[in-house]
Amino acid sequence: MNNTNDLRLRFECVHCGKCCTDLDTLVNITYSDIIRIKNGLNLNLDEIIEILGFYVFDKKPTTKEISRMVVPPIETERGLAFVGLKKRNGQCYFYDETKKRCSIYDFRPNFCRTFPFTFKLLIDKENPKKSEIEIFYTEKGLKYCQGIGESAPFIDNDNWIQIGQRVIQDLTKNNVLIKEWNKGVKENKISPSVRNFILTIFNLE
Repeated sequence: MNNTNDLRLRFECVHCGKCCTDLDTLVNITYSDIIRIKNGLNLNLDEIIEILGFYVFDKKPTTKEISRMVVPPIETERGLAFVGLKKRNGQCYFYDETKKRCSIYDFRPNFCRTFPFTFKLLIDKENPKKSEIEIFYTEKGLKYCQGIGESAPFIDNDNWIQIGQRVIQDLTKNNVLIKEWNKGVKENKISPSVRNFILTIFNLE
C-alpha cells in the first residue's frame, strides 16, 4: 500500500460502481452504520435484519486471524459471523442498477465513505495527543478504483484525515461493543441471536 509519506494521493470518485459490484467484496458495517441506515430509511427491526448479511465462517477463524480483522466477527445462533450489507445478484443490496448509483448514498456505511482509502493510527507513546493518522490506498482500491490515477486531482489531505479520525473512533466503539457481546455470549448472559444483537444496537440510541 502507498501512504502519505510516499506521495500525495490522487482521487476523485467517477461513480464507476466497481466498489458496489465487486463479487469478492463484502462491506463491513458498524453499529453506528446500522443506526444511521435505520433512521435514514425509517426501518424496523425485521427490515434492518433483511438488509444485513450475517456471513458465517466456513472454518472458525483463529485468534490471530480475528486480530487482523478491521471489524471482528460476532457470536450468533449459527456460530461466528461477519456482519455486512447483504448482497443481491453479487452486488451490494443498495446498488441501483438503473441509475448506476448507491440508493442510500447519504446514509452509506463508513467503509463506503472512505473507499478507496484506509487509515492507520500512529500512536506517540510519549505524547498520545500528538498521535497521527496516516492514509493509504486500499489494495482493492488500487486494483479496480477508476477514480485513482494521474489524471485525478490531489486529495484534500486535512479533510480526509478528519474523516479518518471519525472512522477510527467509530471502529473503536464498535469493536468494544462486539467484544462485550461475545463475552456475554460465552458467559451465557446473552442469547446469541441476530435479533438480540440488533435489539442491543437499537437500545444504544
